Amino acid sequence: MGMSIKTKINIALKCIFFTLTVGVILYGATVVLERKDSLYKYADFFDMAEKDQIDVLFIGSSHVINAINPTVLYKEYGYTSYNMGGHGSLLQSTYWELMESLQYTTPKWVVVDAYMLEKDYRYLDDREANPDEDEVNTSVEQLHLNMDVWPCNKLKIDAMNDLILDKKVRREFLFNFLVYHNRWEYISEDDFKSITGHESRNELFGAEMRYDVETSILLCKQPKEGTILEEETVGERYLAAIIEECQKRGIGVLVTFDPFNPETKDIIAANSAGAIAKAYDVPYLNMLNGDVIDIYSDLNDHGHLNVVGATKTTRAIGDWLKKKGKLTDHRGDKAYSYWEERSNNFYDTIRDDIREENNLISKLSLMSLGEYGFVFYCNDGSQVFTDKPMEHIISEIAGSNMIKTTAGPYIMINDPKSGKIYEASGDSCLENIEIAMGRMYYQPVEHDFRLFYEADDTDTNYLYDDAYIGADIQILIYDKETGEVIDHQYFTSKGGKYAR
Repeated sequence: MGMSIKTKINIALKCIFFTLTVGVILYGATVVLERKDSLYKYADFFDMAEKDQIDVLFIGSSHVINAINPTVLYKEYGYTSYNMGGHGSLLQSTYWELMESLQYTTPKWVVVDAYMLEKDYRYLDDREANPDEDEVNTSVEQLHLNMDVWPCNKLKIDAMNDLILDKKVRREFLFNFLVYHNRWEYISEDDFKSITGHESRNELFGAEMRYDVETSILLCKQPKEGTILEEETVGERYLAAIIEECQKRGIGVLVTFDPFNPETKDIIAANSAGAIAKAYDVPYLNMLNGDVIDIYSDLNDHGHLNVVGATKTTRAIGDWLKKKGKLTDHRGDKAYSYWEERSNNFYDTIRDDIREENNLISKLSLMSLGEYGFVFYCNDGSQVFTDKPMEHIISEIAGSNMIKTTAGPYIMINDPKSGKIYEASGDSCLENIEIAMGRMYYQPVEHDFRLFYEADDTDTNYLYDDAYIGADIQILIYDKETGEVIDHQYFTSKGGKYAR
């Protein structure tokens, strides 16, 4: 006797329930196990794109991630932007990331950086075309940062077919579970939060800031002026494709070569980028040829900027956008309060880092951003006066060479409220100078004793403390508006190092 209709329905419902349950479990496992780097980077992108609040997209390699800070661009200009840069991203990777992002937003401007324009191999994993094993591995591995977050659709399939030669590797990008199924031992609480959309996210709208200062700089041989790449490269073809796509969609495009300490090949590539921009009649900013950064104080390493260099580069592009971009200043608009919040958080972080940083050069670098007023003092005989990188960064902040021409003592006062910087060295004094702390006086007396006091409080000597008599360097940090002393830090130079 055959099964009743009721029995068949029950079996069918159980099968459907089982299939759905397995599907939910597999989906949940895939979400939990997937590495969250890509989601972390782009979570705010999707939210801001949905609100149609992204005016500018910055695309390119790690030179972009570390060179452009959207929170600075918003704080100082009121323009909204997202940093889409990817570590090790060649221009073909950048092209496809742009195509993915344009599914969600149509910005007014795309700013594309042309670093690695000279690269001339089509597939990222083609080891015959590119024998540099480390470069291949980095390009493929870091592509996950750019691509994991995008849905598996025809566009992503086209991207993977264009970028990856090995079919097995392609499948790993299209079906992430193949790569991340064995991440069980690495999962954390944040992996589970991603199921409900409460995962951690990049707080700089895709950017990543670096904080060290590279002091060992070697300059390259300059090529003949105007030298360009001899033959068209894959990188050049994809830069052209990016420009064409933007022009087709009515999006403004700005080509850049962000600043760093270049090799000869980079200068030639930068010249070639300019030639392409000219051919397409689009603007070009070659920041290798200008004075945007100081390579002796604004680099984190040979090829990447630190947070100060990034701030300067962001301002350079902000200035260009202000003149040419015809963008709206969104500051004060309640609809953009999230951008304001993120920007304020970044500057709060900078202020915290200034106080906590123990590396003296890094601390001075951070203080140059002007978030605090400060007094920098060092005794005669301090190693500061024989430390070339230290002298350089002090000279850069002061805007003078006094530190390089004295054996001390030396004092510098950087007062953001008035916009003034005061210096004195040797036996020189400072009298009745107006800073946020009040009307101040400075007078050297002897090696371990000097006077720095306010006119209305001559009993408080800010530069003397018996407990730190051996310290040859002092930094007095104060609120740039109220003049309230926030911190007083002491350093002792010994053996070429500075210890607190």
